[in-house]
Amino acid sequence: MKAIDMPVQELAPDVSPRYRAYVLFALAVVGFMCSVDKVVITMFVEPIRKEFGLSDTQLGLMTGLAFSLLGGLAAIPLARWADRGNRKWIIGGSFVAWTVMTAASGVATNFLQMLAARIGVGIGEAGCIPSTHSMLGDYYPRKLRGRALGIHSAVSYLGMLGGLLGGGILVQTIGWRSGFVVLGVLGLVLSVAFHLTVREPARVDTAPQAAGENMFKRLGDPRAFLFLVGAFSTTALAGAATMAWLPAYFARAFTTLTPIQIGGGLGLCLGLATAIGSITGGALSVRYGVRSRAWGAGFAAVVQVVVMPFYVGSFHAANPLAAFGLLFCALFIAGMILGPVFATLQDLVKPDARATAVAIVSVAGVVFGQGLGPLVVGAISDFVATGTAEGLRWAMTWVAMVNWLTVLWFWLLKRRIQALGA
Repeated sequence: MKAIDMPVQELAPDVSPRYRAYVLFALAVVGFMCSVDKVVITMFVEPIRKEFGLSDTQLGLMTGLAFSLLGGLAAIPLARWADRGNRKWIIGGSFVAWTVMTAASGVATNFLQMLAARIGVGIGEAGCIPSTHSMLGDYYPRKLRGRALGIHSAVSYLGMLGGLLGGGILVQTIGWRSGFVVLGVLGLVLSVAFHLTVREPARVDTAPQAAGENMFKRLGDPRAFLFLVGAFSTTALAGAATMAWLPAYFARAFTTLTPIQIGGGLGLCLGLATAIGSITGGALSVRYGVRSRAWGAGFAAVVQVVVMPFYVGSFHAANPLAAFGLLFCALFIAGMILGPVFATLQDLVKPDARATAVAIVSVAGVVFGQGLGPLVVGAISDFVATGTAEGLRWAMTWVAMVNWLTVLWFWLLKRRIQALGA
């Protein structure tokens, strides 16, 4: 077997640990706002539906496919730029772009204008995560990357808590239109602070490109990378597709809950539970992942098996407390794969292809999860019983079954990495 070509970095760049920690904090804040602006619309779905007279399929198009499709297409060239250019400027510019379009969502007067604004948010956010992961790869040595990426993912998921809880407060107090505008202004202020305090790191472990070596070869073993793309696609389809509909489902299934109660409960599940799981998984990665490059993939496969009973059970619980409790457990467990999987991705590719690699797997997740997924759930819901909790319950259950393919992809990835390292 051909040995796997994995770059190894043992020493961090020449920066102080304190400043390195600050950069992680600053990038995490950007990721936090990225998540807030991405998910807050799910708390605004019901009033938007009523104001514009939309179907569940139209809502799925607006919150999913339209938002993610052009954003996914923009992610690849932005990531290629990040692998060669100034990542600080890419992140800062993306931050400004999506916050402006978030504010524009608040002044939309019809479905097409809202659709255009959400497409703008998706394109703006496309430059954030790949550039961030590339920067962290240069600021942190391999043995600490899993934890750093886990912490960044944790704070990003706390953005879901902020978006859902904050969205519930905003829609119940000042309305969805003013809520979008407030978030846009806040994002512009934070983008200025990011630009003034974060500096572009020196690139480390850069390997010269061999003659005839294209970008695809710098992504490492094709079969291993394909397994990662498959895993990101199916886990996003099973997860993000249902997450987009959870606020509407809880509003329909448990009519006594207020928007703030729904936002708070879901925020604790999607944000806090996933964040705790991500930090836990990052710590496990530091302890066990350094010994085996295949550990992260095997760990992720086991996690996906354990999570399914809790996840599907939350859609069929008879009362909101039980539903929130099962969902909290499911997302705590699921969150543990984030640090190990992203660290595995950085192990598989050349250092100057990190952003591109993250963009490719993220695009797969975005298109299938945030794009196709909500549309599929909405269409199934309309087919079963449009506008009802029962329709959404079974639509989410059927789509969640795709997660069994994720188990297969991660297990195949583990076996491939072991074979390449033999």
